[in-house]
Order: sequence, then C-alpha cells, then structure tokens
Amino acid sequence: METTPVSTPVPVPTPETIPAPPPKWFKKWENLAAIGLALLVMGLHFIVINNPHDMVLDEQHYVPEANRILDGEDLQRLEHPPLGKLLIAAGIEIFGDNALGWRFFPVMFGTASIILFYLVCQKLTRRRYVPLLATFLFAFENSSFVQSGVAMLDVFIVTFMLAAFLLYLRGWYISSGVALALSALVKFSAASAGIAIFLHWIFTRRKPKQDGIKFLIAAPVAYMALMPLGDYLATGDLLYPWDRIHYMVTTMSTLTFSNVTAGNASYPWEWVWSPEGMAFWYTPSYMSGINWTLWALIIPSMAFAIYGAVKRNSLLLFASLWFAATYLVWFPVWLITDRIMFRFYFYPTVGAVCLALGFALSQIMSLAARQTSQRVIWIITGAVATWLIANLVIFVFMSPLL
Repeated sequence: METTPVSTPVPVPTPETIPAPPPKWFKKWENLAAIGLALLVMGLHFIVINNPHDMVLDEQHYVPEANRILDGEDLQRLEHPPLGKLLIAAGIEIFGDNALGWRFFPVMFGTASIILFYLVCQKLTRRRYVPLLATFLFAFENSSFVQSGVAMLDVFIVTFMLAAFLLYLRGWYISSGVALALSALVKFSAASAGIAIFLHWIFTRRKPKQDGIKFLIAAPVAYMALMPLGDYLATGDLLYPWDRIHYMVTTMSTLTFSNVTAGNASYPWEWVWSPEGMAFWYTPSYMSGINWTLWALIIPSMAFAIYGAVKRNSLLLFASLWFAATYLVWFPVWLITDRIMFRFYFYPTVGAVCLALGFALSQIMSLAARQTSQRVIWIITGAVATWLIANLVIFVFMSPLL
C-alpha cells in the first residue's frame, strides 16, 4: 500500500520570529564616526590614566573623601552633595585605591559626554555634518580631556547636564528634570543649566504649556528626594535636605576672594580674555586650558551665536542660552558674593562654544560650495582644514599625552 508523504508545514513568520533590522542610526557613517571619536578619546585616557600615580589638584580632596565613604568614616568636606564622591568611591571599590580606581568613572562619564553631546547637536539641526564637526571639536578639547581624566566632580556635572539637554530636546521633560537634579547632586551650581532649558522652552514657545511646568517641578522634587538617599549612602545618616542646602550655601559663601588666598584663582572675564591654563600637575604636565585655537574664537563664535539667535536659529539660540547659563551667570555671582573661582569652571560651557563653531564652520563650507571659482573654493576649504588640523595639534601639545 503506497503512502502519501506528509510535507512539513512551513512556519509562518510572526513579528516575534522576524529578526529586527539593525537600527538605521547605526547605518550612517557620521554616527559611527562619532562613536569612533568617543572610543578613541577613551583609549587615550587609559593610556595615560596612571600618569601621574599621585593625586592631582582637587583629587587630594575627593579621593580621601571617597575612601572615607568606603571605610564608614565621617566625611570632612560636605560643601558639595555626595553623588560625585560616591561614583569615585565605586571606582575605588572595584579597581582598588589607585589611579585606575580613582579615575575609571570620570573616564567613562567623559566618554559618555562625547556621545551625549553629539546626540544633542543632532536634535538641534538637520544639517548632516554639523554634529560631527562640533563633536570633533568637543572631543579633542584639552580642558574637557583633562577634566575627564581626573577624579574631580566636574565631569559628572557635564555628563548629567548633557543628558538633561538631550532629554529636554526629545520632549521628555520629567526625565530631563531628574537628569538636571543628578547634575546638581554633584555640585549645587550645576542647577544653573536649568536656566538654559527653561528659557529655550519659553523662546521657542513649546506646547503644551504644562511641559515646562513638568520640568520646573521635576528638577527640584528629584533633587530634594534624592539628596537624602545620597547622603545616607555616603554617611549612613538621613540628613534633612534643607539643612544640607543651608550648610552648603553657608560654607561656600565663606570662600571669597577677600578671605581666601589661592594662587590659581581667577575672575570670570579672565577665562575668555586670556589663554592661560591652570596647572593640575607639572610632571607629567596636566594643564587644564582651552585649546588656544578654540579660545581665540570664543568671543567671535558667541557673537555669531547671538546674531543667529536673533534670526531665530534654534541651534544658535540654544548655544547662546547654554553659554549664558553656565558662564555669564558667574558674573552676578561674583558681584553679589565675591565667591572665589577657578578657570576650570568654564568647562561646562565648552560645549556651547563647540556647538556654535561647528555650525559656523558648516556655514563657511556651504559658502565655499556656492563659489564658481575653483581657486576660491580651495582657499576656503584649505583654511578650514588647516584650522581643524591646527586645533588637533594644539590639543596633543597641551594634553597629558606628551
């Protein structure tokens, strides 16, 4: 008796069985290039992470504090919230009380800040190459590189600040407020970045109106809720947030130009008026200063940004507000409080300058493309390329890599 072979049924594809295509974002070469820049900078950090083996500048404050957290001892420096010191302590717990342990998380956060900055630029413009140009400037900028390689607090401020910017631009207002709160939980002064977000929301007339209110509520609520948790993890005690804020403000108000002598202190106008850097260490050289090529264009680039903001360019408006909220705000602070300041306070503002310059360079290249004379095209293109190469050379020269 002949039997009919039974055919195996062919499974019908379902959404669960169809392999998901790779995200389109990763198919664009400029996005991969931005990731490559971040990974390259991370690699450079790990090359020099053990130089020097000693604690540089304010590492001498924050590394001992991180060790006190791990040893369950009382903290001696409560003028700043605990989040940054907790992150440094986590690195020491994982890798030991050595240069790698102190600086591991600053390097990771510095690497993340490059990616976040690139994504912020992408949300602000549809021009394909502006984000990559601006990120190239941001990644190979000396003060950013130095701050991302030492166990100080400022790199954590900038990374959380950029996350707040990105979440805001994506319309996630509550999450943006939480990210800003995390930045302020590293240093209270980081809250000034919220001025840029709120003013941009007002000037661009974003709707609905409740969204801006969500951000304004989420940031302080998250700050007040998370500060006791951070203090408990750092000290083992539940401290009232209002008492902590009062203590921080009172303590910082005593650190003034009048009653504190610090040879590396400086006034806000000096940060853009003079290219002088601030020595973190001498052998090997850790000089935290803005690339000289970039420093020379701070004032022109921000004048360009203000002009573009008046012309309703959203990217340049955001760059202008970013600059005002993180740099210009130090002028009234100085006038009112006489608070002592240092050049590395300009680090959170570097991204605003790179953003404006990236857009300006794109405009110059667009101008070159519209020229009919090949000679003029080559002159303009060559000038831009020469400046970019010079900026990279200056970065290597100023950085701890040499």
